[in-house]
Amino acid sequence: MPFQDLREFLTLLEERGHLARVKAQVSPNYEIGAICRKVLNDRGPALLFEKVEGSDFPLAANVMGTRERYALGLGTTPERLADDWALRTQEPRPPVIVDSGPCQENVLIGDDADLTQFANPVWNELDGGPFITMPCHISKDQQGNRNVGMYRGHVFGPRALGILAGPYRHIVAHQKQTTEPFPVAIAIGVDPAVYAATVAPFPYGVDEFGMAGALRGAPIELVRCKTIPLEVPATAEIVIEGTITRGDVLPEGPYAEFTGFSTRVLERPVIRISAITHRHGAINLGTYNGVPPQESLVMTSVPMEAEIKRLVPLPGIKQVNVTEEGCGAFICVVSCEKAYEGHAKAIALGVLGTPAGRFIKILVMVDANIDAFNPAQVQWAISTCVQPHRDVQILNDMMGIVLDPSIDAADRASGFARTSKMIIDATRYKAHDFEPIVRPEPQTMARVEREWAKYGLKY
Repeated sequence: MPFQDLREFLTLLEERGHLARVKAQVSPNYEIGAICRKVLNDRGPALLFEKVEGSDFPLAANVMGTRERYALGLGTTPERLADDWALRTQEPRPPVIVDSGPCQENVLIGDDADLTQFANPVWNELDGGPFITMPCHISKDQQGNRNVGMYRGHVFGPRALGILAGPYRHIVAHQKQTTEPFPVAIAIGVDPAVYAATVAPFPYGVDEFGMAGALRGAPIELVRCKTIPLEVPATAEIVIEGTITRGDVLPEGPYAEFTGFSTRVLERPVIRISAITHRHGAINLGTYNGVPPQESLVMTSVPMEAEIKRLVPLPGIKQVNVTEEGCGAFICVVSCEKAYEGHAKAIALGVLGTPAGRFIKILVMVDANIDAFNPAQVQWAISTCVQPHRDVQILNDMMGIVLDPSIDAADRASGFARTSKMIIDATRYKAHDFEPIVRPEPQTMARVEREWAKYGLKY
């Protein structure tokens, strides 16, 4: 059964031992971030901070920070994530509009709306202030096409919120279609399927709410906003309503991004808040960003993998791993059943041609016998199967992302970040002539597995 809201998901996580409650009062200034960092380093559970200094509302963090928790959110297993994603998203389930929902149990309009009541954290040392880090930004273009995307929110004050969205983001394309104040709604604390769809690299025009409905197996229920012509998930914990006006900018940042580096301060658009609605006892939701491991890397890598498998029609793809160590975006390993020389490179070009491919800088192709999720096997394939002059291709002047710190700062500041990409073909060259892979004698190996207990080895 699909989760009705974030609360049901948190209950399941706690029942399964994947959530820990922090009952001591904590400061939103650096302390929450430091606790999250330590727990992430230890590959620990999701966290629920019950007492946040300066706020009457609790804060949950890192709820989808492992593949296991991500899979639980979609009602599947880590091994089935990509396949179930591809199967379910074949038939989007459009959202349905309902008359009312828990997200509007409390309605604060105009001067009564106050972002600071939720005590959003200053997560890291160099951050320029408090940031909202798990917001689902909802917008529509002039034709009524909806987009839901995730962009960090710099809290400037009670009714002003900064936004960073690259020029290739769909919300930017929507905003450019008008010179009038542009409506934006932000939903915080939603069903995990909505979060999964929000960060997925779907093509332009795809309604993320429809895909979220497909992922959860039931349509998302939406309610109409109070002050702007948009709809939001009825069971969201917190909803922020506002508008962006062209030319209304403020210095935004710095902020510790998913790359593990702190971004620069630049003039960026401001969302002017017209209303805030929230549930009774609303649970604020955030995520810690920094060096791996951390939640954002799981949340971006899993949908990228699934979308690549869904959109690349070339036969032969077995596994796709957008590595957590590669910031959940920049390094991808694909295992394939190679039918002929050049087949792996053809698949690689198909992968880079997907919306998800924009993020990838280094694409490693390996044979089907290599586990793409096993770093030791992948490095073994690279070390034994690659001749750099033959098997490494560099593609120049490709689309990158503005948060990639390796791209020239001036290029990133322009918004049109260009990058090079590298394809490493680590499949066996002329496999029929390649030396055979070493392995134990198969029948003996099978017998040892069957009779393992007799050896007295306790692992």
